[in-house]
Amino acid sequence: MSTPSISTGQNPTLPINIRITETPPSLSARMPSSTPQDEQRRNRLLLQDQLNGPVRIGELTISRQDLYDMGARLNGQVINANHPIQLEPDQTFINALQFDPAKIEGRLQSPQHSDSCAGLLFELGVLRSASAQSLLSASSSDLSASMQSLGKLLDSAQQLSLSTPSLPENLPSWADKVKSRSMTSMGVGLQGYGIYSGIMGTAEALKKGDLVEAGINVGGITAEVGSLFLERGLENIGRNMMLSGGKVFTGFSTTSAGKYLARGAGLLASVLTLPFDIYTAIKAFNDAASATGKQAQDHYFNAALSLTSAGLSIVLGIAALAGFSAAGPIGIAAGAVLILGARIYGAARQVDDIDDYITLSTHERLRSGWFAFTGQTMDRDILDRYLVAKTDSNYSELLRKTARGWLDNELKDTVEAVVLGSYQVELQTVKHWKYQWDDAGGESPYIEEKEAVIKETDDTFDASEGISHIPGAIIGSAGEHKAILWQLGGGDDTVVGVRDKPNQFSYGAGKKTLTGGDKDDIFSFRIAADTLQPSDLSGSRLRGGAGNDTLQLEGKVSRDKPHQGVRIDLQTGQLNLRASPDTPPLRFESVETVETLADAANSITGSSQADRIVLRGNADIADTGAGADTIVIKGPNSQANGGPGEDHYIIADKTGATTLVEDGQAPSLIDLDWTLERIQGWRVEGTSLVLSALHGIDGELPQITVTVKDVYRQEADKRQLRNDKLIVRTRDLYSLKPDLPQQLDGHESVDVNAIILARGKPATPPQLLKGGDHVASSAPHSSYFVYRHLASTVLAVRHVSETTLSTLFLDYDSHEIEAVEADYTIRSTRNINSNYLRYQDVNLTLRFMDQKRLTLKDMARNRPGVGSNVMGNLIASGLMPTHNFVLIMRDGISYRVGLPHHSYLEDQLQQGHRTVLTPRSLVERSGHYLMQQPAAHPPTVLKPQDLRVDIQAAPQAGILVLEGQAATYDIHPAADTILRLSTSVAIATAIGTSTWNIHTQHLSETIGREHIRLSGAQLWVGHILVLLPNDETGEALMETVRVFTSSGHRYDVEQEFAVVLLAEINAQAYSSIDAIQAGIRLHRQDNEPMTDLVLIRHLQLRDDDSKAIYYDSVAEDWTLEGDWSRKLQHEDMHIARAPVNETPMDQ
Repeated sequence: MSTPSISTGQNPTLPINIRITETPPSLSARMPSSTPQDEQRRNRLLLQDQLNGPVRIGELTISRQDLYDMGARLNGQVINANHPIQLEPDQTFINALQFDPAKIEGRLQSPQHSDSCAGLLFELGVLRSASAQSLLSASSSDLSASMQSLGKLLDSAQQLSLSTPSLPENLPSWADKVKSRSMTSMGVGLQGYGIYSGIMGTAEALKKGDLVEAGINVGGITAEVGSLFLERGLENIGRNMMLSGGKVFTGFSTTSAGKYLARGAGLLASVLTLPFDIYTAIKAFNDAASATGKQAQDHYFNAALSLTSAGLSIVLGIAALAGFSAAGPIGIAAGAVLILGARIYGAARQVDDIDDYITLSTHERLRSGWFAFTGQTMDRDILDRYLVAKTDSNYSELLRKTARGWLDNELKDTVEAVVLGSYQVELQTVKHWKYQWDDAGGESPYIEEKEAVIKETDDTFDASEGISHIPGAIIGSAGEHKAILWQLGGGDDTVVGVRDKPNQFSYGAGKKTLTGGDKDDIFSFRIAADTLQPSDLSGSRLRGGAGNDTLQLEGKVSRDKPHQGVRIDLQTGQLNLRASPDTPPLRFESVETVETLADAANSITGSSQADRIVLRGNADIADTGAGADTIVIKGPNSQANGGPGEDHYIIADKTGATTLVEDGQAPSLIDLDWTLERIQGWRVEGTSLVLSALHGIDGELPQITVTVKDVYRQEADKRQLRNDKLIVRTRDLYSLKPDLPQQLDGHESVDVNAIILARGKPATPPQLLKGGDHVASSAPHSSYFVYRHLASTVLAVRHVSETTLSTLFLDYDSHEIEAVEADYTIRSTRNINSNYLRYQDVNLTLRFMDQKRLTLKDMARNRPGVGSNVMGNLIASGLMPTHNFVLIMRDGISYRVGLPHHSYLEDQLQQGHRTVLTPRSLVERSGHYLMQQPAAHPPTVLKPQDLRVDIQAAPQAGILVLEGQAATYDIHPAADTILRLSTSVAIATAIGTSTWNIHTQHLSETIGREHIRLSGAQLWVGHILVLLPNDETGEALMETVRVFTSSGHRYDVEQEFAVVLLAEINAQAYSSIDAIQAGIRLHRQDNEPMTDLVLIRHLQLRDDDSKAIYYDSVAEDWTLEGDWSRKLQHEDMHIARAPVNETPMDQ
């Protein structure tokens, strides 16, 4: 549950348990009592500009009058001279500022103001807090299309964080942490450049009056960092910057985002060529690049509708002839009533049912009725006609109902009409074998019966101009992009599809001549692999026409009868069976995508164009040839050779061992359908690069591997790198680049690292458990975070389910688990000669080295049922889980929580409540797992002035975030508070970071020096956790943090040096100056560091109390502010006011 919030003038998302007081107080500006006329307002604002100068926002300046002309509003009110605007407005002003879209659009259309207006909008977007409202004030429905697009770009800029994106703390060992953090830092700048280019391009198009071009400019911007690296590559980004002209690049360089990127450029230069360096280095090739620039990569083909037609088998028995017709035979019915009632009526019903499907003569009706009445078999001719007609009627109705169901339900958004192929019903003689027969008497062991079978016949359709005249068409709702589905089946069919619609041909064996239209067509060949013959392919021809057309091979191969599969050649347009390579093939043309037969061993040869190949077989082999190909690998043990061109591989999960071959001449992108933490390592084996990943929910199955061959070239006993253009992207959108040495010695296997180019999509952060009792969620999956040093935690199961899973992220290393205990209640009942054991209240507790505990309450229960014999005369059904738990430790080790291990015999001997050690209940999972950080509340942005912040005790399900603005803030936190301190990057860079004074005198718990612990970015003050900026890159600007203990002594936190220094002593905590001196001596004996000059607060000269007294820790004597050479004696000083009764020196 998130912390509730209230609306205040300070911050609309201010948590309710925070009270902020200004120190010193200031008067709020008066609101104007009336609204002056427009020209008067402009003139008054112009006067302020002349008197005070322009307003500085980030790296740009703008006049107040220009802000007014842009429709600027503060908290919904139009700006005016009665609201003085500071020369450098604070974060509150920037967050509250909004603009009138109509005035912005007019401003952008003005050649005089367009560029400056667009630049200011980007600067404001970057500087605004992510939680602030959109920069354009109108709702999206009120904006023009171009302004809606611009609004989306500004929203993206607002979500852009100039700070380096944080990576998981416990990255796997194969990840190069230094290079990864450098690349993610550069990714932020590149993302900002993309957004800036979009805004400037939109402004340029609006200025020219080309609204269509404005939309194109916006649509072309890729806001995802990973796409900038993956789809374009760094070299292409540099080229794009160059081609866009120096104007955009120069403008971006003057923004806050541009300067932030430039500040880190030196660090990045050794990793990869920075796009800005490319801009300078290859500017001379601008004309050539403009003339011969590569064509844009084909859009990735969106997976079209995949149809699987279930085989229909209708087995009709002669005896199943039920039904009723209101127009039954009156004469026969009357006779039935007069003669034998029900018997004759039953016979009449049978005749009536037959008459519903076939026409009977009077003689046939009477004869059939008599046979039915007497129980004799009807004439074979009548039964055969009836069986054929009834099967035909039922099958036709089934096809139509199925098609109508598709059109009204699952296919209603994608298919406009279904065309049914023709068929005929034939009778087939089958043998029904008897259970027993008289062989000696010459009795036949079987009876021959005739059954109806469906035979699909030939179709000829020409629907190039539409399907209104096509028989068998079932029409649904119309749609411009909806397809026509052709259910053709077998037979020799000739079909011309609708020209201006996508056509989806679903067909079986037989000679086919199928022609698609101008849209994206699909040819879905339903193969009965066990019975497929070469003749089923010979003579068939498929023509895709315009559009991106697909050939799918649908069918199932029996594992008992492995199938060699098919051979497909996209260059020559041929498909034949691998087992019969010399038979005439199926021919096709203008087909860009093929999907192979599942579970078969297929072979595919690509064309010189950009092909899309989907490998679904077992051990498929694909050689795609030249072109920017896309290869989707869904089957196990496949091999794909991408050939020349920028290839894109998409590898599904559970694919076993996949082998790729790339020439290294162009970049290649490998998309993996698994998350980053499942990757276990990268190694070079021979000349190949091998990536291995976990398989199974706990990594218990054989690992999945992806091998890229010929990454190195063997030269004698050296291996030279030949392919350094591989990019790997995981399902959670981490972008990785293997960090391959230029040269390797020998032939042995070598482990290598990888660089994280772009941080992936953050998972849903776990809920914070801040000690005390909690209830596990009943959701299918939930996650929680438990910090060390806090109070013990109990997580109880109330909703019993064997399928729910909770993941607990524990702020401990695995070796810090001191013990695993289970406690439960056992009862035994005697029944005849057996004792029955029953368990209840089963809990599992982890005890850590800091003596804190995590208890999983009611994590198991007695298994239902009587049970079985477990030993001797003991009967028990055992335990079963009520909820699944997984633990992930800080060092990347993970455990699945199993059931407690216990002894049935000892349980029988020690009934009642028992506690046992059960370390085997933690089953270690294979692999290294990432540590996720707990959820955080939206930041509370503090004003740029000295403030007191009181954090009162309240339930806390997430981290409280305070964002300062280079002022001094006195923080008075409640016990067990967890908060994060930061200063916005823009303000920290321009002015400096904030000063945070953490006060503890108000706490009931006594806080001394021993309670202050600094570990990396975590500062513990008793049970209060303060999260500081993470300085992993060495470039983070550190906050100034000072802690005041219960005795009033001040300790300064030097995060960059990982030390806590005594900086100020409260003399009133001591009875005498000698006591102060003794405390300092004891402090030094404990090797506790202190500043060179320690301020002694409330210690004064007897004859002059205007100067502060310091203790010189280097010279080990007392000195005076402003007169540092003077040495003071005890008799020269005294402690002001009576000393308080507190613990001296925090001992």
